[in-house]
Amino acid sequence: MKKVVLVFVFAVSAAVMFNSCKNITEDELAEKVKKEMVNYEKGEGKNLEVISFDLGQKVDEKYNGVLKGRLNGQEVVYDVVVIDEGSDYDVDWDIRKEEIEDSLKTEVQDALKGNVEFVN
Repeated sequence: MKKVVLVFVFAVSAAVMFNSCKNITEDELAEKVKKEMVNYEKGEGKNLEVISFDLGQKVDEKYNGVLKGRLNGQEVVYDVVVIDEGSDYDVDWDIRKEEIEDSLKTEVQDALKGNVEFVN
């Protein structure tokens, strides 16, 4: 009976250790998220250059981060949500609407000043 209990305890502790080895660090998670975002935009025919990325604080299994970068030369800010499920993660991001509006205002102002040439 003692052997059965000992084998069971050993099996459970081995399973726990195996599962904990699958977890990645926050730095590794941040790098994977950045790469995923860059690759997604590349697949859409766009070029995303990351300036900075802050994964943010983890609350439960969720991070609310901010990525600053240049999308096809235009400065952008993304709100990034990452659900960390241990060995796997889910990521979603959106460009901040006010950043797009500010960028468009600048382009219009430059056009009105004659700094931008529109071509048909």
